[in-house]
Amino acid sequence: MLYGSRFNKKEINRIARSSFDHFFNRLFENLYYGRIDAEYFNRIASIEGLDHLKTALQKNKGALLIQFHFGSFLLILLALAFQGIRVNAFAGAPLKGEGYIKKKLVELRNHERETYPFGVLTIRSSLLPVVKALKKNEVIGVTIDGRQGTNFIPIRLFERTALFSTGLIDLSIRTGAPILPLAVVRGKDKKQRVIIEPEMELIKSDDREEMLRLNLEKYIRNYEKYLLNHPDHMAMTLYSMREEVRKGINSPLFID
Repeated sequence: MLYGSRFNKKEINRIARSSFDHFFNRLFENLYYGRIDAEYFNRIASIEGLDHLKTALQKNKGALLIQFHFGSFLLILLALAFQGIRVNAFAGAPLKGEGYIKKKLVELRNHERETYPFGVLTIRSSLLPVVKALKKNEVIGVTIDGRQGTNFIPIRLFERTALFSTGLIDLSIRTGAPILPLAVVRGKDKKQRVIIEPEMELIKSDDREEMLRLNLEKYIRNYEKYLLNHPDHMAMTLYSMREEVRKGINSPLFID
């Protein structure tokens, strides 16, 4: 439904099967985040565009590394931590009603949090911890397709209409923190490529709501290349979101 007629039935079947491989590979990585060292990280992943981030940090406003729940999206935290860069995960409060396995993963993550080489900012009602981190010129890794946020607006995504929050764009405008698009892509050799793009130049407008919409759409349009070229990196995310909606514990991504 998302990609329309871009893929035939055989390709869709391959994408679906491959998505399970990516999903369980990511779960395995997540279980060992407190034990992975720099040497092991360099065996399973590489980082591209680090200079883009270092240039952005020269503004002393921190940085927002924004991505989708796409592939091994949490790897950026290890990638930057092993480079000596202070980086934080921007996480929402756990959803009520999540399944047994998800709850156990969250419990394990909370238990091992002290062993992580990066910070975790769990946001419940205030963005103050994030603002403070940016003022200290720290990096925030965050996803843009999460269902927690305010001021959701419709944006066309391939053949569907999705709701995205303008919150991260608004945060960038208010704090001056640059936005750098990010993607983690798994290569044919199974090694992960952590890709940091150059700072996104914001579109200016006297109408604040229009400026939020234009820049959110600009970000989404740019990210579509990853979603199109690596649909198996996103398929399980779409499935998980649909299941959360079915269980009544989260709001839908798509409105059509």
